[in-house]
Amino acid sequence: MKTEQTILVTGATGLVGRVLCEALEAKGHRVRRLGRGSDSDFQWDLEVMSMSAGAMEGVDTVVHLAGESVAQRWTEAAKERILRSRTRSTQLLAEAILKQDSPPAYIGASGSNFYGYNRGDALDESASSGEGYLAEVCRAWEGAAQPLLDAGVRCVFVRTGVVLSKDGGALAKMLPPFKAGVGGRIGSGRQWMSWISLDDLVAIYVRAVEDAELNGPVNAVAPKAVTNAVFTKALGGVIGRPTVFPLPSFMVKTLFGEMGEETVLADVALVPQRLMDIGFEWAFPNLNDALEACLSR
Repeated sequence: MKTEQTILVTGATGLVGRVLCEALEAKGHRVRRLGRGSDSDFQWDLEVMSMSAGAMEGVDTVVHLAGESVAQRWTEAAKERILRSRTRSTQLLAEAILKQDSPPAYIGASGSNFYGYNRGDALDESASSGEGYLAEVCRAWEGAAQPLLDAGVRCVFVRTGVVLSKDGGALAKMLPPFKAGVGGRIGSGRQWMSWISLDDLVAIYVRAVEDAELNGPVNAVAPKAVTNAVFTKALGGVIGRPTVFPLPSFMVKTLFGEMGEETVLADVALVPQRLMDIGFEWAFPNLNDALEACLSR
């Protein structure tokens, strides 16, 4: 594979996309941003399933991060938007990839939710998919790339856990109450959380771009999951605040409905076996170090 690649990135303005594009460009890769707005290098329209002419020409790798936010109340309309934004975009990219004389590799975001939301066990990439709406979404999201697999295109599915960043995602939403001293464990606190620092997640994507031998599902999580109680204590310790105000499960379900049950109360412990097998080195394998690093910036 070429040392310097041309990489087409969707979701380039998102939490992960912004940092990933900077990291790829710092390594000498040429990044093309594909999105809906004029701030992107190329545009696409999922309603009519089209993209700018030439967007895929000369591309070595496609990194697909775009998708409707899951962090909203799941009305039937919202569920449809979440699913369609992922499947239709993947279908459009797959069609464009297969039209190229030398089809680029495909690296697609997916979620730890692939395994369901109430598994608890230590699950590696060989584990079966689980139950729940988000598991359904992840299966369909990855499944939309099946034509690429059938054609022998290298595909990597990055099944991501809770991303630690103060600039977005779950941690950013947790910080205000914790800083105010009213944070605490959620539910029983015994549910497992599979987490990853933003720096390590970006490094995983860079490795997926540059390592032609890496393919298939990859659990993008730190080496050791923690319980919600342990995570709560660690976060409180790092910011120097008490964590004595628990949020009962029934309140989570009342406030957030089905979304809260499958995300906030999710109980899934993943093992990043594929990353360990290829010798990936985490910059932040320890939760306290990861929290201190992301909160000090």
